[in-house]
Amino acid sequence: MAKSLKIALYAFIVCVVSAQAQVIKVVGGHNPWPPYIENDGSGLVSDILHAAFGSQDVELEIQTAPFSRMLILLEERKVDLIAALWWTEQRHKTILFSQPYFHNELAVVSHKDSHADFRGAKSLRYKTVAAIRGYAYHELLDSIEQIKVIDVHSLHACLEMVQKRRADFAIADVLAFTHEQKNSPELKDLITHMPVLLSWPLHIGVNRAHPHAEEIIERFNLGLAELKKTGRYQQIIAKYLHEDEQQ
Repeated sequence: MAKSLKIALYAFIVCVVSAQAQVIKVVGGHNPWPPYIENDGSGLVSDILHAAFGSQDVELEIQTAPFSRMLILLEERKVDLIAALWWTEQRHKTILFSQPYFHNELAVVSHKDSHADFRGAKSLRYKTVAAIRGYAYHELLDSIEQIKVIDVHSLHACLEMVQKRRADFAIADVLAFTHEQKNSPELKDLITHMPVLLSWPLHIGVNRAHPHAEEIIERFNLGLAELKKTGRYQQIIAKYLHEDEQQ
């Protein structure tokens, strides 16, 4: 009897350890969003995620595709996680979110010659706004009376719409806008407006139906805490902020 109990206990321990060790690689996805996610998957987000998962001995692969497509791939569990995601109540129903690892400031962008008078979200009424298809700020835009939203696949496309006077405004993360403008001289006449439209923390998100959803989130959270404890997180952030200032 004692021997049987020992065997059963050993089998249980082996099962628990095996279950905990099952996740050795995860595939993340997002649309190109420089400097957060470059076309090849590199960037600020990639560096944080690779370092966090790497500290937990989990390999990470980053794939890029239009954001709306990535949400479908997440739902179909063809990718394990969305690399950069804003929390919404609607998404929370089907997606498990990590601890926040960055904070986005989203601003309204216009052409400087338009002399736009922006004083908050209500200023977008009766205007044409370029926005990235699938992004969570659509929930706010949908609540604004008589706004016309033009969905496109990237921030650069949003900004081009404003530059070519095909849209009155675009919605842009401040850091991403600065990066795009400094790397695209044709966007030099665009300006951001204050106050910012939205300020949102950034997370990774895993489909709640994923068999290892909780473990993936836990591994990332532990890795993120380790990065902050060692100072590696601060080094990554400083690198990108410094690069942006120097461009």
